Amino acid sequence: MVDNADLVAQVAALSTKVRELEAVRELTRLRYAFHHHLNNQDWDCLGALFATDALLDYGSFGHARGRAAIQDYYSSLLPKMVELQGATNVVLKNFSHMPDVTVNGDRAHGVSFFEEYVRFDRQDVVHQSVGRFTDSYALIDGQWLFERVELDHYWVVPENKEWRWPW
Repeated sequence: MVDNADLVAQVAALSTKVRELEAVRELTRLRYAFHHHLNNQDWDCLGALFATDALLDYGSFGHARGRAAIQDYYSSLLPKMVELQGATNVVLKNFSHMPDVTVNGDRAHGVSFFEEYVRFDRQDVVHQSVGRFTDSYALIDGQWLFERVELDHYWVVPENKEWRWPW
């Protein structure tokens, strides 16, 4: 016969585990949404993924504090890349891999890897960029948001083997 106290404890433990798994799923979706909005250049939606006082730390590529500043950072990123290359246009596609998330109540931490393909002016050369994102998240008013996003950029190299346009 099962002790009622044991049953209550088991249900409580399972409830905690389900909440944690739901949080991990939501955080994985948040990371996916980041790349989706970046690829679609949807700066308003991208900015909305961040807490109002969030920090974006891209090391030597720049920093931004606060949702509005982070949104401005991303909206000016592609024009800056075009200017630096002396180009007239850039296409960027960014992909996330292997998210690993740990949840602790209303805070969480995550790491994911990315690859990015950048092409200027429909040239025959595409540049592959790879690295890692380290994220801190906060559950604010029932919604998970980025509290901090830190970029560890590994390298950018030309990738030309069997390259075809369009993407």
